[in-house]
Amino acid sequence: MSNNKKEPKNEIKIKEFDEEKSAEELGEVIRKNDLENYTKGKVGFFSYSDASPGIGGGSGHFLWFDSFHNLCQFLADYFVVLAPGRLDLDHKKVYENVAEIIKELAAGDISTPKAIQEINKAGKHFSQIEWIGELDDLIQGDGEFPTKVREYFFESREDEGSVKEKIGKEHQKAFLEFLTEYGI
Repeated sequence: MSNNKKEPKNEIKIKEFDEEKSAEELGEVIRKNDLENYTKGKVGFFSYSDASPGIGGGSGHFLWFDSFHNLCQFLADYFVVLAPGRLDLDHKKVYENVAEIIKELAAGDISTPKAIQEINKAGKHFSQIEWIGELDDLIQGDGEFPTKVREYFFESREDEGSVKEKIGKEHQKAFLEFLTEYGI
């Protein structure tokens, strides 16, 4: 008797933890999901390494995905190797804890801000997620992170633009280029 039960579209599949294999795959997956491949409608996140600055902590990056589900699946699969944590920590346990939070996020059982808070707590000494959303939010949003990003953009250009100013079409290409280096 076969089981024809359809898998829910937003269900996250948790794969067997293999840190070495995930780390090997990560570079190629990141290249496919960087801002240079951005098209309208993609969703992204910004994360940074939660290590001491002397060993690269604090540097961050955006990654972009075709769907919220794909973003969640990526985080479930690769969060632990985005910025590998201290060796004295149980990486498998962190992987499992974050994956469970991501499953709740993808299913809509937890809000994005709450998920970010819980992921960051579980991922202390690994990566920290500062933002999840769409580019339009960075261009037009009034939230703390979009406002901060636009402020840095205008400062880097020495423009007279206001922090609350939206990124106009005339600045969008420059803004996308700026985002590729934001956090580095």
